[in-house]
Amino acid sequence: MRRLLKYTTLILMVLLLSGSVWANTYTDHITTAPNNKGDVLVFPWFMAIDGGWQTKLTVINTDEVNSVVAKLIIRSFKNSEELLDFFLYLSPADVWTGIIRYNAALGKVVIYSNDDSALSQIVPSLVWANVTPINQPMFQLTCSDDSDALGYVEVIEAAAGPVAPATPGVAKLSIYNAYVALLSGAASALDFAGDIPQGFRINSLAGFMQFQNATSGLDASLQSTTLKDYANLEQMTTGAETRLGANALNNLAEVEASISKDDIALPYVKGNDIALHFFTFPTKLSDVASCGVLAPDSIYFRQNGDADYCLPYTVVTYDLSEHFPQSGSPFSGGGTSTNRFCNEVNFVASTLFEYAEGWAHYAFNQNTITVNYSNQPLTYEGTPVIPTYFYIGASGLSANYGAWTDELVFGVVATTSVNLIDYQYSDSTL
Repeated sequence: MRRLLKYTTLILMVLLLSGSVWANTYTDHITTAPNNKGDVLVFPWFMAIDGGWQTKLTVINTDEVNSVVAKLIIRSFKNSEELLDFFLYLSPADVWTGIIRYNAALGKVVIYSNDDSALSQIVPSLVWANVTPINQPMFQLTCSDDSDALGYVEVIEAAAGPVAPATPGVAKLSIYNAYVALLSGAASALDFAGDIPQGFRINSLAGFMQFQNATSGLDASLQSTTLKDYANLEQMTTGAETRLGANALNNLAEVEASISKDDIALPYVKGNDIALHFFTFPTKLSDVASCGVLAPDSIYFRQNGDADYCLPYTVVTYDLSEHFPQSGSPFSGGGTSTNRFCNEVNFVASTLFEYAEGWAHYAFNQNTITVNYSNQPLTYEGTPVIPTYFYIGASGLSANYGAWTDELVFGVVATTSVNLIDYQYSDSTL
C-alpha cells in the first residue's frame, strides 16, 4: 500500500505541475519492456566467424491486426559504424528471420535471408527475399581497427497501422506501398494513418537471437533488449543513417536513463568451458568522420570517459566460497592495473580470472550524470550498458543477461525535482 501511494503521489505531482520537458506525456517515457514487446529492439552482440559460426536474428510482430515497418541496422563493435541497414515489412502476426555469417566464397561477412518480409531488390523492380534470397555483404568500414565480424543490431519501428485486410496474411506489397505513401504524405486513413509525426505506434516487436555453429549444430539463444514507447518521429529511409535519440519523442539521454545500471553481476567458469562477459553501449555512437580519438554522441561518455572516451571500471571476482583476490582486482602487471571499456561492444574473458568458477562484480567509477539535451535536463545514476554473458566449451553454448541494480532517474517539472520511476521496470527505486 505504501508503494502504491508513493507511485500515485508522484503521478499526481506531474499531472498538476505544468511544463514537462520530456516525451509528450508522463506515461510516454521510454522504458525497458517488462513483457519483452516494444518499438525498439537491441541485439547486444553478434559474431560471424569463419568455420560456421553465425548469428541468427528473429523479429516478430506480435500484433494480429496492425502491420509494422521496421528498420534493421547492423553496427560494428568498436565505433557503432553502420555496416548495413534495410527495412522489414511485417504483416500482422508475422516473423522475419535472417543470419549474419561469414561467406567463404565472397570472403566477406554477409546477412542472408530468404524471408518474404524483406526486399532483396528495389530497382528496376521489387524482388522479395523469398524469390531471390538476400546475401548482402556488409559495407566497407571507415576505420581499419574496427570489424564487421563482431557488433550489435538495432531494430527501430518506423511505422505501424492497419493495412487492409488488417489480419494475418496481408500482402507485403500492400505494406510497402502504404509506407511509400506515408513518406510522400499521401497516406490514406487505412494506411498507417497519422503515424508520422503525431504517432500511431504500437509496442508489438519482439526479438530473439541465436549464436550457432552451422557445422556442429551448437546453439545458444538470447532475447533482445527491448524498449517500449520510444516513439520514433523520423521518416526513415535507407538513404540516411538512423541513430537512437536523434528524432523521436525520447532523446538520447532518455534512452540512456532507461538502461542505466550499476553493480553488475555475471557468473563465470574457466577450464573446460570459458565465459565471455559482454558489455554493450548502444548509445555511445562514436563519430567515424575521422579514425583518431572519436567523440561519441553521448554526453555521458564525454563526461565520464577518459581522454579517449573509454569508460573506467573495476571488477572483483568471487569463487564459490565467497573468496576474492585481496587486491580487489583479478588483473596485475605494470604497476597499477587500469580497466577500461573503449568500444561499443566489449568483452572480458574468464581466463583472466583467478578462480575456476564463481561470479564477477563490475562497477563503474561515475554513478551520477546530469545531461541537458536541447534544454531538457535529466539526471540519472548508473551507466547505460547492456551486460550479457556467453559460455562456450565442452558442455556446449549458453547465453543470458547478467544481474544489476537499476538506478534512479530524476527530472525537473516546473522547477520541482521528480523521481521518474517509469523509466525502468525495476521497482527498486520505489
